[in-house]
Amino acid sequence: MKVNRFLLACLIIVGIALNACGNKVNQPINLTPSLTLATSTPTLAASTLAVIPTSTPTDWFYALLTTTPTRYPLPTLPPDCGMIKLGSAGAQTIDNTQNILVQGTAILCGQIYIPIVGSKETIPVLEGMIDLDTGTFNAEDADLQFCPGGGSTIFYYFCDANDSVVRKYRFLFENGKLLEPTQPPFEECLGTKPYTGINDDEAKYACVVTTLGNISRVKMEQYDPLDDAMSVEISFITWEK
Repeated sequence: MKVNRFLLACLIIVGIALNACGNKVNQPINLTPSLTLATSTPTLAASTLAVIPTSTPTDWFYALLTTTPTRYPLPTLPPDCGMIKLGSAGAQTIDNTQNILVQGTAILCGQIYIPIVGSKETIPVLEGMIDLDTGTFNAEDADLQFCPGGGSTIFYYFCDANDSVVRKYRFLFENGKLLEPTQPPFEECLGTKPYTGINDDEAKYACVVTTLGNISRVKMEQYDPLDDAMSVEISFITWEK
């Protein structure tokens, strides 16, 4: 009797257990997918490579034009540049009795800087700037400057300096011949006015009103007396005004 009760109890327990399992198994399974999507923020890795800008041939050419190049050194002038001999005015003739302050001959030299790109530039040098009141090379008191210049062709010009007044007399062409101008007299040089003409190339004579107001007559005795420099030999007479 006790055994039957025990078996009955076991059967009841097993039935309860199976019922519980069956309830779990028979539960419906939800297969509906979730509409919530996981989002991710991409992280860009920082590049350590330097960005090299590209340049066109035009950029290189413009850079060449706008870059200030370092000047190459100018050649050393020969020792005869700036040489003065006082006492005689070369081939000039003294045509008046006005008091002479100084007379003599001198060799003037000039230099031109020729850049790789750009125009030629006249470089003032002491050996090309003469003080006609004293017969010395002196930039501060110079009355006449030898200033060669030009483009593809180099011309030999003479420029005023320190507010002096210069009038030049160049060679003349008549009947296909090159004629030397006549020597301007003292009276003509005395009436020299500010000259608005062009820088006459390779003048033969020049009348100069100096910075002190004196009158000087300059003759270009010889062009390029020195082989290794742009140069001119002059004679000059300076009268007291």
